[in-house]
Amino acid sequence: MAFHWIGKSEDGETITLRKLKKTDFRFPAYFTPEWESKHQDLVRTGVILDVETSGLRFDQAKIIELGLRPFLFNRETGEVLAVGQDYSSFQDPGEALSEEVKTITGITDEMVKGHSIQWAEVDAILDSAQIIVAHNAAFDRPFVDSLSKVSRQKIWGCSFKQIDWSSKGFPSQKLDILSIFHGFFTDAHRALNDVDALLHLLSHADTTRGSPYFLELLTEARKTTYQLMALSAPFESKDLLKSRGYRWDNPGRTWWKEIAHADLSLETEWLEEYVYSGAFRGKVIEIPPTEHFKGKTTA
Repeated sequence: MAFHWIGKSEDGETITLRKLKKTDFRFPAYFTPEWESKHQDLVRTGVILDVETSGLRFDQAKIIELGLRPFLFNRETGEVLAVGQDYSSFQDPGEALSEEVKTITGITDEMVKGHSIQWAEVDAILDSAQIIVAHNAAFDRPFVDSLSKVSRQKIWGCSFKQIDWSSKGFPSQKLDILSIFHGFFTDAHRALNDVDALLHLLSHADTTRGSPYFLELLTEARKTTYQLMALSAPFESKDLLKSRGYRWDNPGRTWWKEIAHADLSLETEWLEEYVYSGAFRGKVIEIPPTEHFKGKTTA
């Protein structure tokens, strides 16, 4: 299946892209104060969140910028009903930024100098949310959880992992590429720009399902998943495990992967055939929705 580019000309020779503006957000006509008062059971609050960091490894990097925006959504249809006031702040990491980080983000040492994220204000926003959404929650969540008193108890959704973009005809899961396919662009790799780009993207209708992309994410985020640990996996299987999406936990000295219940049987059979060459010797741990994307559990 090939997704039809939004903004493509009739002759297919050109693509028109528009820079995303706040006025581009569109909301259902039915969402009025009267409707909201009668359907409070359907209205929920979400927060789109993004962090820019001084590096890619959680144990070595620090947050240098945080952006977030609350929004209201219909929990049954996944429609975005309204957007709230954003919060954005730099954070001085107390050390010089690398040239690579400066190039990727456009953030300089002068921009972050003396700035601090007000976590009490951030927590007040997160506390009102039923779900926090990031485009790569496995990256963003550990950074936020280490500093927030609220985010650790929340359900997190990941628009990178919990929406099947490839089945919809997209060649990449990257936010900037998905944005371009949907006819808009932003100044990427700045926290609030990425936040608004993601919220706008999620509000688009999924042509394969007839509902907003956000509904698919909501459905997946509510599910219990399972952490499958390939205990005592032979060293020579490391490349095979890595290619199948397993991650290495150095303190625990084991490979692990988070999967859905429907995939559990098939995955254990794969381990038996290709890794253990015999009976499954791993471990399976149930992960409730509030624990998604925290990293490997120690249970």
